[in-house]
Amino acid sequence: MPAAVQAPLPGTAIRKSAPLPYYAQLAEILRAAITAGDLEPDAPLPSEAELGAAYALSRTAVRQALGELAAEGLVRKEKGRGSFVRGPRRADFVVQEMRGFHDELTGQGHSVDTRVLDQRIDASTADEATLLLIPTGADVVRLERLRFADGAPICVVQTVVVAARFPGLDQLDLSGVSLYKVLRSDYGIEPSGGHRMIEAVPADRTYARHLGVRSGAPLLKLSSINNAQDGQPFELFTAWYRADRTTFQVTVADRPPR
Repeated sequence: MPAAVQAPLPGTAIRKSAPLPYYAQLAEILRAAITAGDLEPDAPLPSEAELGAAYALSRTAVRQALGELAAEGLVRKEKGRGSFVRGPRRADFVVQEMRGFHDELTGQGHSVDTRVLDQRIDASTADEATLLLIPTGADVVRLERLRFADGAPICVVQTVVVAARFPGLDQLDLSGVSLYKVLRSDYGIEPSGGHRMIEAVPADRTYARHLGVRSGAPLLKLSSINNAQDGQPFELFTAWYRADRTTFQVTVADRPPR
């Protein structure tokens, strides 16, 4: 059983003098532990009596707190078994649509944050040059970002674009904006199709640390080549998503007759 709900931790005790009701304080403590990943999906929560004893609350206050979390979709109650962590809402992406991370998730009601890990001009590798139709060693903007949904880390994204096509992009603050919105407004680029591939991979130590998972935990790796409205490839990106917080939608259709 996670220690976070067995006994009050520093900074997580119920504040008797606070204006926030006791049940709301307990709900906030459990909500923070769930969204931070301290309480894993499907993990059982202590009973109402155990939570009441741990936080010196009445069973009524505990029941109100669990009811609030259940209404938010973070906890599920099973008759005769108790309450279980449902986990944060999954981020849902439609693979066929040319929408960026920011637009996809804000459209679903998620809050989105970004931490820029790397942003610089670099020489293209032979593989990057082949895919972007540029000479090997030509300048590219290399961008690496850690993306958050509802306060929890969800993916690491590495983006490579041709520097000559996006002058000054390496100097822009991209921590709180949609990259595609910047490319549209500042450079006149309209994403218009491409190719994407999804595979399951284990998290290495670096990505595990960034995403708050164990080393070797399953990640969904999405690789993409995106074209602009002129048909020319303008972007390569590779993203590593937490498999427990992400779903990808794929629409299939009958193959047209020859």
